Amino acid sequence: MPEETSFRLKDEKHVSVEVEFMLWSSKFDLIALANVQGEVVLHRLSWQKVWSVPPPSEEVKVKALAWRPDGKVVAAGYSNGRINLYHIENADILHSIHLEGEITCMEWVCQFCPEDAEWKPDPYKEDNFRNYLPKLQPLNKSYGTLSKVSPVEESVEDSKQLCEQKELNLLIVGCSSNSMSMYAFGVFPISRLAVPAINVDKIRKMLSATISQDLQSLSLVLETEDKEQHSHCYLMSFDTKLMASRHKELRLMALKFGQVLTLKEYLQATVQQMSEAWEDILMEMDSKLLKFAEDKKAAGTGTVSNDFLELLLFGTPSPELQTFLLNDLTGKGLQKLGHSIETSYSNIQKLVVKHLQVVSQAILYHLAELRGMSLWYEKFGVLGLTTQTLHTAIMTVGSFVLKSSELQQVIDDSIKNFKAFFRWLYVVIQRMSNEKPPADLIKMTQHDINFVAEFLRDNFNHFTLDDEDSISELMADKDKKSRFKLEKVGQYLKKEDLHYPPNISSNPWVQFQRGCFLLKAHEVLYPVQNMKSLVQLQEDLDSAISASLYKPSSVIGQSMRCQSSIKLFDYDSSDPDFHPKVFQFTNNEKKMLYTVYTKDSLPCDKCVLIRRISSASKESHMEAVSFRVGALNNREQKNNSTTEDRCTRHRILDIAFYDEKTISLLLVEDHKDERPVLVLMTLEAIADDTYTPIDPEQGFKEDSIRLVDVAAKIDPSCYRRLDNMRARSFAVSGTRKTATVLFSSRRRVRIFLMDAEEEDEDWDGCGEDEDPGDQSGELNSSEAPEGEMQIDNTEDMEEDENKENTSFSSSTE
Repeated sequence: MPEETSFRLKDEKHVSVEVEFMLWSSKFDLIALANVQGEVVLHRLSWQKVWSVPPPSEEVKVKALAWRPDGKVVAAGYSNGRINLYHIENADILHSIHLEGEITCMEWVCQFCPEDAEWKPDPYKEDNFRNYLPKLQPLNKSYGTLSKVSPVEESVEDSKQLCEQKELNLLIVGCSSNSMSMYAFGVFPISRLAVPAINVDKIRKMLSATISQDLQSLSLVLETEDKEQHSHCYLMSFDTKLMASRHKELRLMALKFGQVLTLKEYLQATVQQMSEAWEDILMEMDSKLLKFAEDKKAAGTGTVSNDFLELLLFGTPSPELQTFLLNDLTGKGLQKLGHSIETSYSNIQKLVVKHLQVVSQAILYHLAELRGMSLWYEKFGVLGLTTQTLHTAIMTVGSFVLKSSELQQVIDDSIKNFKAFFRWLYVVIQRMSNEKPPADLIKMTQHDINFVAEFLRDNFNHFTLDDEDSISELMADKDKKSRFKLEKVGQYLKKEDLHYPPNISSNPWVQFQRGCFLLKAHEVLYPVQNMKSLVQLQEDLDSAISASLYKPSSVIGQSMRCQSSIKLFDYDSSDPDFHPKVFQFTNNEKKMLYTVYTKDSLPCDKCVLIRRISSASKESHMEAVSFRVGALNNREQKNNSTTEDRCTRHRILDIAFYDEKTISLLLVEDHKDERPVLVLMTLEAIADDTYTPIDPEQGFKEDSIRLVDVAAKIDPSCYRRLDNMRARSFAVSGTRKTATVLFSSRRRVRIFLMDAEEEDEDWDGCGEDEDPGDQSGELNSSEAPEGEMQIDNTEDMEEDENKENTSFSSSTE
């Protein structure tokens, strides 16, 4: 007969790769798994796989997982210091963070908002930039003439998935060092705290890091090592009143940062596509002309420019030029060259006009708004926004805008000149070959002749017989300016100074600006970087924006004041099997911050619970209690006159946060069967008068606090014994009312519904009544289906079951 419990077994599933740890979403029936291969795997409640992503590189493992409070993004922290934010729909990487050291803990905390209160951004208005800026057009995966592919992003402006974010939420990250980082919405770095040394101890890593939901207090659990290489565990709390008092300003800054970051990535993708669209085909013609010039120099028969000008004016080519045109260039080669140039330049021009100029002006808009915010020092300046650094960023972006306009003009001029030059040259080659050229190409106006003459003057006239460098040296050294310069667009897409910058001395505006003393270095005018390429200015843009928008993280981090530091316990770090279990959470009703931990190897006999007032405005009041689980209340066995053997002692195998009033425990009976027990324990099970006050100055001694047995306070409906399994760990969700228990083999799981109605479980069922909605591919945020899920009795699972039971029996013997 099944036990009378609200925990109903929904399913039991096999996992293809050994699981390290699991984490349920708080909003959807989704669970994220980290396995031994470094993969992150997303499953539904029905255990249908949604997606799987490999590690960033080989030998990299997942060390921490965290769900964004709205459940649409899951963060994975890796052993190489990288954090990826994955979208639940398609596993796209929305954002990546790179930190020094291994990621050891992550927590995503949402600012508390009462259920009966409606969140409002007052006294500020929501950002309405969409009313003033043109919508960014999605970039295509390919920009060829025949490519018709779907856009990469449907909503470019919201590629970080931030538009629906209301309350401020913070991703808190701990590393294998003394630094703690905090990111608003998982994107904007608002705090980087360098934890001070504790009694000259070296901080090895962070075991847990969280902030109270009122944003008043930061709590860290650290592992330290002294000079004798003895390991200690400390609990530190920090005052974060600056963040609490300016949380709405931080939210505005974070959303602005998200927009700027999105635009920067869009700009980078645009420049990348411009580089892919540009072809190096003109370098081939450049080399042929250099070879032709070398032959003329050796023969002493004049210059290349003179030959082409004579051909243009008199229509008679020199013998050398005729041989060059008929044998080296040829009509077909010239025709192919002209088509490639026109296609390449047209694609680059489209990217400049439709994407590059639009996105750079949008960045200017957002930076200008941030600069205006920085002028209000009491609200935004105090958080680290500085007017000077933002002004520098605006000037740098302005120079980039001017350079993009300059590039567009160079492309226009090049296309017109190349068309006129190649058309004239093609007609000449056709006539030399005794072929009739097309009728539409024969006619040349005086305007076209001027274009060709200017083209020859700008690109051929500088190369003469008086050059001291040999042709081979010019071809080997690309930095030399004494060469043909047919191609002027590609230089803008290289990370080096321009070889042939445009002549701006005749520009009327430049002449006026240089002639006016007041305008020479005016802070309103964007500086003209004549020698720098577009890529160089993009690097300057990235550096200037980073310098202005990453400063708040250091300012806010320096404002955090350490309130208390208490040593929790000492342990032997040489024991490879010892891994202290720690988690922290906030009780908003009592305004308490709780820290729960074990100090012995798992399974252990007891657990310690520390609580303190989260508000930093009050005196730091800390209390602690230690608890264990003895004999759980027996249930009355229906239709059975005998009672089962009662276990008088349980050991703690795993602990986890269920909701702000409840702790989940995975116990194992200290009995011959070592049967696991899944338990929900409310905080009310521990009376307030059993807590012992702690004086941070005198330190924390565990033997001075009370040890209570909470077994009698646990209702029979709040636990369930798990037969025929040996458990390793578990994952629970209080909002989704579900739990998943991992077998010791790490290849199987059992899934439970925690608030299901009492029903008899049919272990002999012949099929699975899965939720039809799960087969559609759509995320299901509704409650779990009422139909009972039967166990998947496959041969592999039976074999694993036998192994589990065999290992069970041997251990008890």
